[in-house]
Amino acid sequence: MFTQTIAIDQAGRITLPKQILDALGLRPESELVIELKQAGAVIKPKHPITPITERIAAMNLPVADWNVMEKEIEAGRLE
Repeated sequence: MFTQTIAIDQAGRITLPKQILDALGLRPESELVIELKQAGAVIKPKHPITPITERIAAMNLPVADWNVMEKEIEAGRLE
């Protein structure tokens, strides 16, 4: 675990330590999510949402295209 005290500048900004940025894989222009909790705030990386088409393509389904997939489903070979 890593703990460090950081200051808020005059513009209300904080600078995250490089060790934290590196550990979270953050780069310039990365987006963060800030959650307000009863005990304080939680800052965490906002992971990009993979488009559904990329997720389906990564499944290596046994069909060449959507038309073939539709025919396979209709034929009862895919569920």
